[in-house]
Amino acid sequence: MGKAKARQKPKFAQTLSGVTEMFQDVRKDYEWNTANIRRMEQLTQDYLHKLELGDLDYKERAKVATALARCRQLRRASKDTVEVLEPLVQFLDSEKGRQMANLLNEVKGKIRRTEERMETRVYLNRVLDEEPIWN
Repeated sequence: MGKAKARQKPKFAQTLSGVTEMFQDVRKDYEWNTANIRRMEQLTQDYLHKLELGDLDYKERAKVATALARCRQLRRASKDTVEVLEPLVQFLDSEKGRQMANLLNEVKGKIRRTEERMETRVYLNRVLDEEPIWN
């Protein structure tokens, strides 16, 4: 048999960091998509006015209509994302959500310190080196 592989110890602090980073990403995604909805609504108005007021031939109208359809699809995707993320963002912005985030960060720090201590620990024999176990 070959040498046994050393068991990889889980990094719980690293996993917990992933959770806290996910919460930050949720907020960023929510804000970006909210802003994108407004931008797509303004772009929709631009396309509609171009169709209404522009002196466009058939080919140009088709291009504007295609761009308008794509704009509406992007708006819908952002709107769906906002709808999905909104309950979590509302929780994270609440008092309980802020308390949870603070507690998670505190726990993460304690776990990280414990993991670091475990990586460098050394056992010193108390009796074994001083007197033999058998007579």
